[in-house]
Amino acid sequence: MIENFYAEFMRDTASGLSALILGLVFLGFLFEKLPPAAVATAGAAAFLLLGYVSTEEVLAVFSNPAPITIAAMFILSSALVSTGVLDAASSYFVRLSQRRGPVALILLLLGAALASGLMNNTPLVIVLIPIISKMAAALNIASSKVLIPLSYMAILGGTLTLIGTSTNLLIDGVAQREGLEPMRMLEILPFGLVALVVGGLTLLVLGPRLLPSHIVPGEAIDDSATEFMSEVQIIAPHADAGEGSSTGRPLSDFSALAKTRVLGILRGSERLKPESGLELHTNDLVIFQANQSELLTLRDHPNYKLGYFKTLLAAADQSKTEKIEAVYAGDAGSSGRRLSDLGWFKAGVRVLGISRRKHNPGPELAEVRLRPGDRILLEGSPADLAGILQSESFVAASEPKLRPYKRHRAGLAILTMVAVIGLSILNVAPIVTLSLLGVGMILLSRCVEAEDAWKSIDGSILVLIFAMLAIGRGLDNTGVVQSLVDAVTPFLKTVSPLVVLFAIYALTSVLTELISNNAVAVILTPMAIGLAASLGIDPKPLIYAIMLGASASFATPIGYQTNTLVYAAGNYRFVDFLKVGLVMNLVVGIASCLAIWALTDL
Repeated sequence: MIENFYAEFMRDTASGLSALILGLVFLGFLFEKLPPAAVATAGAAAFLLLGYVSTEEVLAVFSNPAPITIAAMFILSSALVSTGVLDAASSYFVRLSQRRGPVALILLLLGAALASGLMNNTPLVIVLIPIISKMAAALNIASSKVLIPLSYMAILGGTLTLIGTSTNLLIDGVAQREGLEPMRMLEILPFGLVALVVGGLTLLVLGPRLLPSHIVPGEAIDDSATEFMSEVQIIAPHADAGEGSSTGRPLSDFSALAKTRVLGILRGSERLKPESGLELHTNDLVIFQANQSELLTLRDHPNYKLGYFKTLLAAADQSKTEKIEAVYAGDAGSSGRRLSDLGWFKAGVRVLGISRRKHNPGPELAEVRLRPGDRILLEGSPADLAGILQSESFVAASEPKLRPYKRHRAGLAILTMVAVIGLSILNVAPIVTLSLLGVGMILLSRCVEAEDAWKSIDGSILVLIFAMLAIGRGLDNTGVVQSLVDAVTPFLKTVSPLVVLFAIYALTSVLTELISNNAVAVILTPMAIGLAASLGIDPKPLIYAIMLGASASFATPIGYQTNTLVYAAGNYRFVDFLKVGLVMNLVVGIASCLAIWALTDL
């Protein structure tokens, strides 16, 4: 039987060479000597060179709606980050953990799953990694007990909607190319809910026993987790308010400061405790800790003067300044000296904040004595900053990676995302049309700056998708897909459709653990459609199985991007994913297939 299959498959030279190229591409994905996008591009180039796919067909790949929609969703997700929506949600859960204990962790994981059904889960997980780690620390739980569940719940949440993961959009795009009708936004929701409930319960019951308890060294994965010590001087809110006069508002009422961790208030020579009812006075100096985005947000707030400086530039000159983050290496001239004694500030340079790992640098910025490893946010003219960097020992200097939050546009960002999702559910227009309109709205309203919007797009994912679409077209042209269908059809004709469903799901799940799920989706979707036609069954259930199987990647840290993120952050070993992931693969796979079989006409 095996010999006959091999002879049939290799009978046609084009089919054989195409299969060989596909095998080499799979091996490239598996051994990871080159980035997946580079491997897929090389495979697509080989098909083009051999003439198995034409230039016109390669160009037609770029008109596929799936990659365009994926890029648009990256940008829409970035608007939620830049407007502080995700930060506000995360702060809520950190406070909740202090009141509700482990229940807060469960609520956060459920929230991550639901949010993953509405937005790209990669930026979501990046934001939530330091948050859930802080929650675990507050509850005296090892972060390795919660980071894998965070990734898994985000993966399961992606199976709830068509836009929950880029793979779903890609599969729908390939299916449309094969002649199927476009899928509705919530078409896979019933099956995804079953997978989410069963997977969530499995993690709740078996997770504490199977997940490791590692001490995680080093810094957090995200710059938003790094806190800088800084200070703001209160400016009189009214023109007739004199020095030392009360603003009439307690500390807790200042929404901008409520987002920070206030350490103390200096009023002249008196140091006050940061009590919520304390009324702030003009020229009070508020000492606090916050991340980069909060610092840059306060930098532009009209009620505060941020940072330490000796000469404040005029508004016209401030518009010409630059901001940099520098890591201090230490030298004989500055190390150990107070910041106020250094000659950095004669031309209007100011220190926006200083971060020292696991330590508070000092009681206020003026009294900070620099130590090697301190991270310093500086603002000034390009020439003055260049002079400081040249005269002092800094091992690295770059623009701040984060931006000020645009909280006043948060409502518009939320409304845009809700409108795109809601109108998609109502089938008012194709998701690609709505997502592009949403991108136009948030760019015009400056919910996110255009530069940051383009940076939010993961170019490697798009290149991988375009290349695999070209490879898929080449495999179709050379008859490889049809050959695979012809080879497996005799084995599946004698079994029930449920067995066919399990076989498709298992094949998708196994391949997804080894190589890119987008690559697997492009190859298996046309195969499943052809197989369904040969067996005389509805192809949609098989498409659903591929969607869930391509996302249900639990057993390796390389099968899904969020797994890779927590793999580094949680100090995991490869075997840690195998212990709990294999169980998850089996349980979620069985539940998903049974749900598809029970709820469709298969």
